[in-house]
Amino acid sequence: EEFYTEKTSFDITQVFDENSAGYKAMIEDIDYISSLLKELQDENVPVIWRPLHEAAGGWFWWGAKGPEACKELWHVMFDRMVNHHGLRNLIWVWTREPNDDAWYPGDEYVDIVGRDIYKEGDHTSQILEFSDMNERYGKKKMVTISECGSFPDPDKVVQDGAAWSWFMPWYGDYVRTARAKGLPE
Repeated sequence: EEFYTEKTSFDITQVFDENSAGYKAMIEDIDYISSLLKELQDENVPVIWRPLHEAAGGWFWWGAKGPEACKELWHVMFDRMVNHHGLRNLIWVWTREPNDDAWYPGDEYVDIVGRDIYKEGDHTSQILEFSDMNERYGKKKMVTISECGSFPDPDKVVQDGAAWSWFMPWYGDYVRTARAKGLPE
């Protein structure tokens, strides 16, 4: 029931033995989520699907054992959801961390690439991050700020040509803390 590495003893590498209880539990979870996503597909609702975000940071269990285990989990999930369950309404988003090129699941498994940017009070266009992401993925993927604390000023985004597909302020403690301190959100 935990996702932070420090709060669980879960080992992602245990789930790749198809005979193990961990593998069976993982497939059961993927199947359950797929049944819910299928309901949305039946209603023609697309879903921005951003699993295993910030993996290279290591603070979530899916990143604690390195890039190969994380990529394998991504591929198992993708195969199960797309090929086994026939889900075609998912838009797969990979959230990049600095220095995580070895973690990327592959172009065939990712539709959009995202970056989480938390620069308190910085409302610039984040053009350097945008340019890096756009070049890094060969200008073949839509690019987004998948989470941010301070969102970019739309006028600066247009002025600089930082064509982020969207940006999502992260709500929760970060925003509540900023509000309580009177900081710009």
